[in-house]
Amino acid sequence: MKRNLNFKFDCSKEVAFQKVKVYFQSQGFNLKSNYKDQLIFNRGSILLNMITFNPLQWKSTITIEIADSEIKSEFEINTDFQAVTLKEEQLWESFINNFKETIKGNFDYSSINKKLIKETKYNSLKYVKAALIGGLAAGIPGGIIAYFTGAGSVVGIAAAGGAMSYVMHQIEQEKKKNIAI
Repeated sequence: MKRNLNFKFDCSKEVAFQKVKVYFQSQGFNLKSNYKDQLIFNRGSILLNMITFNPLQWKSTITIEIADSEIKSEFEINTDFQAVTLKEEQLWESFINNFKETIKGNFDYSSINKKLIKETKYNSLKYVKAALIGGLAAGIPGGIIAYFTGAGSVVGIAAAGGAMSYVMHQIEQEKKKNIAI
């Protein structure tokens, strides 16, 4: 997932640099490099992508270029091993917009971001339930086939396939429902 955001700011360049650093570091991002007019932040790993319920902990690189009165930002978010939900996409969009609002104003959006993360984690739990239902729905027939054929690996393949299929179906339904609204 890749997002770009460009906007103008009213404060001095030095203040903008400081606000950018504070915003991302307070959200758990690491300052990877600090060039003359560019800051690069990163966070996460491919392994963490597989196990976290917090999308802001996914492997990501954020590049910020600060000119005289303009910020150009690029967000590269690695979604490998993710079935990205609508709520997770919305969290990233809010996080990016809150970054802009933080630089342009003097409001600290940390607590708002934390609230959005909590809501997103809670929303993600329903997909764990969907995975269990899909796994059982496909795993039981897979178990019957394995019993009669002697191919025990069929159970695991059927259960994993059923879990992923049902989760992906639920995510697509949620996105379609949101488009219709």
